[in-house]
Amino acid sequence: MQGLLKLFSSKPVLPAVPDYDPVIRQLDDPEQVTIPLDYPGHIHYLPTVKVGDRVRRGQVIGRSRLGNCTLASISGTVRDITTAWTAQSVHSPAIVIDNDGTTAPPPEEMLDGPVPLGDPLGALARIREAGVNPPWRLSGRDYTDGTIANLPRIEAVIVTGIQEEPTILTSQLLLEQRADTVAEGLRRTRLLLPDARLWLTVPEQLFAWAETRFAEHAEIVTVPDKYGGRIERELVARLIGRRIPNRHSFISHGLIVQDVEYLVAMVEALDGKSPFLQKCLTISGPSLDQAITVRFPLGSSMRHILHSQGFNIEQFTRPVVGGPMKGGAQYSDLTPITYNSGLYLVAEDFSPFDPIAPCIFCGRCTRVCPARIQVHLINRMIEFDQIESTHHLHPEACHECGLCAYVCPAERPIVQLLHFCNHEMTIGERHVWSEGGQQ
Repeated sequence: MQGLLKLFSSKPVLPAVPDYDPVIRQLDDPEQVTIPLDYPGHIHYLPTVKVGDRVRRGQVIGRSRLGNCTLASISGTVRDITTAWTAQSVHSPAIVIDNDGTTAPPPEEMLDGPVPLGDPLGALARIREAGVNPPWRLSGRDYTDGTIANLPRIEAVIVTGIQEEPTILTSQLLLEQRADTVAEGLRRTRLLLPDARLWLTVPEQLFAWAETRFAEHAEIVTVPDKYGGRIERELVARLIGRRIPNRHSFISHGLIVQDVEYLVAMVEALDGKSPFLQKCLTISGPSLDQAITVRFPLGSSMRHILHSQGFNIEQFTRPVVGGPMKGGAQYSDLTPITYNSGLYLVAEDFSPFDPIAPCIFCGRCTRVCPARIQVHLINRMIEFDQIESTHHLHPEACHECGLCAYVCPAERPIVQLLHFCNHEMTIGERHVWSEGGQQ
């Protein structure tokens, strides 16, 4: 009966953060870090160390074919080069480093001084050497077969001062607390890419403040609190006036989308102050009185991050890396955290009243879809193994933003079905059509 009542319940309110601690808390080094080497479709590092090697914090331990580097985030001994499940549910090669108490070198000793402002090639080399590039934003993909394709000229740069997920506060806090460094990063970007159009996105309530701080370096764009207005692909389409297919990288269309955190890291790397070794992450959830943001060494386990704030995974039924809309639930608190910005903790969980509850064709999913696809029709076709029939409805346009599943009164696994469909049609056994639905 309770499940039936949910079918006719009002549209749920999207998750948000009612209160938060503005202080970014610095975590101690963990006893061990696990550094993944593979981000499928984005970048692949080859190890430059072997088991038993002693490494220092900031030392290169992996390098991609294009020279992008991943670094040791703590000093210690390479315990193993093995495989590990990442927060993205990828079984990746990984380097495990045990903290042996070795004193880490000062940050300024990790890099060879500042890079001259008029040296763009030197700047790119330093950014790669310092491990600044998040794999899914800038060039550095792993081209294992054939020659490396030339990337198009960069025509636009979008620096995001606000995250997609309303429960993640890392960008906003850094925007406010590191404003001078952000301004310098925008200025450096102008110097490196003088012909590119440059935007900075900010929360609506910070527009007047951001205008006085950053307007001389970038165009200021406000982003609403509502999740639908924060979806990255939709925001990009609004700014550049055209849509980039979901399975195309931004860089392949002459566009860079870079978070404020990496802009700050870029400045520190170019100034010779520090490589990118630590990441900020917001811990939030419906049972938490306030959201907490921490800074931790890359590759720290979820357990280390939770314990540092007095949490135990047993207190929660579902830890979600990312946010409630696009995040991925984790089965173990030993999952290494690297380029993730949010940890959403669910204390109470529920299951649909049916393993796959019947679709009542209410149309909520289709009405809320930012890509304007016929979600309910596509889902029913997938459910009854008619994947090829979805071709003309363009499921490949799906952002996997989660809005459809969130408003579904039957709590159907809508996003999972769409993800399965797109995977099968692009790289799976059913691969019969390509990007954009072309035969």
